[in-house]
Amino acid sequence: MHSAPLELARITQDTWIDRVHFFDQIDSTNNAALAHAAKSTNPLAELFVTDQQSAGRGRGSNRWWSGEGSLTWSVLTPPLECSLSVLPQVSLTMGLAIISAVEQFIAGDVTLKWPNDVFLNEAKVSGILIELAGTTKRLVVGVGLNVNNTTRDAPEELRRTATSMIDVQSDPEMAFDRTAVLVACLQQIDQYLQRFLARDPQLPDEWRAHSLLTGRQIQITTPRGDITGTCDSIADDGALVVQTPAGTEHCYGGVVANFA
Repeated sequence: MHSAPLELARITQDTWIDRVHFFDQIDSTNNAALAHAAKSTNPLAELFVTDQQSAGRGRGSNRWWSGEGSLTWSVLTPPLECSLSVLPQVSLTMGLAIISAVEQFIAGDVTLKWPNDVFLNEAKVSGILIELAGTTKRLVVGVGLNVNNTTRDAPEELRRTATSMIDVQSDPEMAFDRTAVLVACLQQIDQYLQRFLARDPQLPDEWRAHSLLTGRQIQITTPRGDITGTCDSIADDGALVVQTPAGTEHCYGGVVANFA
């Protein structure tokens, strides 16, 4: 579906972003943000956004489909006191930010799939990739969000597992204002990031309240091998707690290969 061009002036006017870098097409907004951080000395909050991403990255070797009408962006934060060890918690918290923004536009079951996906009505609508920008103490918050790109146009292998905002609204011919959606997401990213930096004790409870996997049978592929069991919860440190026949496992990384 055709979408109106992004109104870049609204972004700096209505959000915490100081500078916008727009690309008609790029391989990866996260790559652009990381490259910029390596040579930049300014402390600004900067946005890297594109209409078409050709090689979007997810966790590990995963790739992100960026169809026409989607939103794909990366925020390069000012320097923060964040270490590599807290990135899983940041990822879950940014998931809450995207959930909060999406819920402003549509009615649906919007949930958090550990460790870095947002689901809408049991299908993936958004993926998040958090990276540290070298030794700069700056975070890169990469987000892909399916907005006006109907998954009917997605690669065949994604059609059963992905969805978009346009696919679930009552009038599929009425396109969303992508600028308004992006502004809402950026505002929520700012609010939730500030809560995380302030060590808001309520955040882990919010991860758990929005967890898609809790109570489900799951299989996780980890460097130590596959783990199969029932998802019990998300721990305060961001680990997925899984009850297996051999006991309780705390998973700090891995890919959820299956869940039911």
